[in-house]
Amino acid sequence: MKFGSIARIGFAALFLIVASCSTPPPPPAPVAVAPETQVAAPEVPKFVDMVTNEALPLSIKTFYPNGDPSGTVISTYTERGQLLTQETTNANGTVVETRAGKAKGDLWRITTTNAQTGELLSFEDCTYSPEGDLLVQTTLSPKEIPLSSNEYTFQYGKKVQWVTKLGATLAVQSKATYLYDDEGKNTRVDVYDAGNNLLTTFESQYDAQGHMITRKGVDAKENLVEQVNFTWKGDQKIKEETLKPLLRTLEFTYGDSSGAPTGINTTVRGRLVERQVRTYMWVKYTHLVPNKEKL
Repeated sequence: MKFGSIARIGFAALFLIVASCSTPPPPPAPVAVAPETQVAAPEVPKFVDMVTNEALPLSIKTFYPNGDPSGTVISTYTERGQLLTQETTNANGTVVETRAGKAKGDLWRITTTNAQTGELLSFEDCTYSPEGDLLVQTTLSPKEIPLSSNEYTFQYGKKVQWVTKLGATLAVQSKATYLYDDEGKNTRVDVYDAGNNLLTTFESQYDAQGHMITRKGVDAKENLVEQVNFTWKGDQKIKEETLKPLLRTLEFTYGDSSGAPTGINTTVRGRLVERQVRTYMWVKYTHLVPNKEKL
């Protein structure tokens, strides 16, 4: 072996030895990782919209037990459910009474007229909440003297008080208060006289689906003064039986799935006394109510 080859081998070995003994390079600097961005959960609103629908009768055709017509009431309404026009006809089809509604300042005034003579019969002044709830309903004579008034108080779209007043001074005659369960079902109504003495208490019971199945009323001495039982088929009420104070039954039939009965038969003590055929328009109301998820 030549010296040059030995030298080259020695130099290479020396390079390997030096390389193996040299300080290794420092590890790469860690890459900074930005902390995860914290996404705030959406705030649960304190109030939510509650939408309810009310069926207003456009036509009510009434028949005697033998099937002959006994009268008809035809009505129209505003989009908010205020009465615009109403015509009542007798069994012969003759219009006997008309009612017409229009704005009068902040009120909605309904004028009732005898259609045969043109005589002005009465006025009815109505006040509504922004949501469409009827707050005050006052009946006046043709000379605009107050005759009676109903005043209603609502909370979150539920009626909580009803005060009736009579006479030119609209003196308080009675007051009713309404109680509800956690699901919003009316379970109790207490009726008081003008002196705030309890007169009658009405209590209602419901089935598991939320349908009222019975309503009972007792006076201040716990005597039964009213009992009404309700029968349902699905979500449609098909029978309403009053056992006290008189034996009366209403039977309901439906032409569609809207929830409003198109036919109503009334019997008293088992005898058919009237039959009605109805059509409706629906009005939607929206109220802000507390959000249960927030509670």
